[in-house]
Amino acid sequence: MESIVIPNSASKIEDSSFKDNTELKSVLIPSSVTEIGAGAFHGCTSLESIIIPNSVEIIGPKAFCGCTNLRYMVIPTIDSQMRSLSIGGGAFSDCVNLESVLIPNSESVVIGPYAFFRCNKLKSFAAYNYDNPSNNMGMGWLCEWAFCMCESLERVILPDSILHIENCAFGLCKSLSSITLPQKLFTIGEMSFYNCETLATVDLPDTVYAVGKNAFLKCPSLKTIKCSNPNALAGAKLRKAIKII
Repeated sequence: MESIVIPNSASKIEDSSFKDNTELKSVLIPSSVTEIGAGAFHGCTSLESIIIPNSVEIIGPKAFCGCTNLRYMVIPTIDSQMRSLSIGGGAFSDCVNLESVLIPNSESVVIGPYAFFRCNKLKSFAAYNYDNPSNNMGMGWLCEWAFCMCESLERVILPDSILHIENCAFGLCKSLSSITLPQKLFTIGEMSFYNCETLATVDLPDTVYAVGKNAFLKCPSLKTIKCSNPNALAGAKLRKAIKII
């Protein structure tokens, strides 16, 4: 079966529902769905794109893992209501042809460990807070190894709800040249930007109080770090050539 329409009565796509369905090319998910279960589309190697309704709050672990033909993941903007989203561990890992991810109206986003691990062609990831007037945003998290080995990743925009970037989150993202860090970010973990060869400048928000050891190891293009609190970089072991301004 190449095309599937999820019924409007469904609130969850159950775990492993379509696992290893190598013929599946398209899926229509209704706005009644709030959760995509663990491994629901794991190994659907013919699936090319997925539009996830903004009713979805949970994308389970390995939900789209190994969807090697998947190119785009989009959550469309339907209204101005802010929503929370949890992307489980390894949810899109080894989606080797995934090129872009867009998540608008992101009140609180949790990106699990290895969520986009080894997405070799991923060029852009953007999770926006569109004109959110509230200061009471939820707690977001970017877990360890989330984008590790995304060698084509050039541009990242993270929502302001993310408070912590964990270890090696962007390790080996050799093409990463631009990242917009969350304005309420507290910590950056060890080796978070390890071997980001083209990263030239980093603007740390005033809220950052700790940057982990070797967070910017093997970032040869990194010349300046803008930081209002130099003590936050005390344990980072930076190259002497990097200027802190």
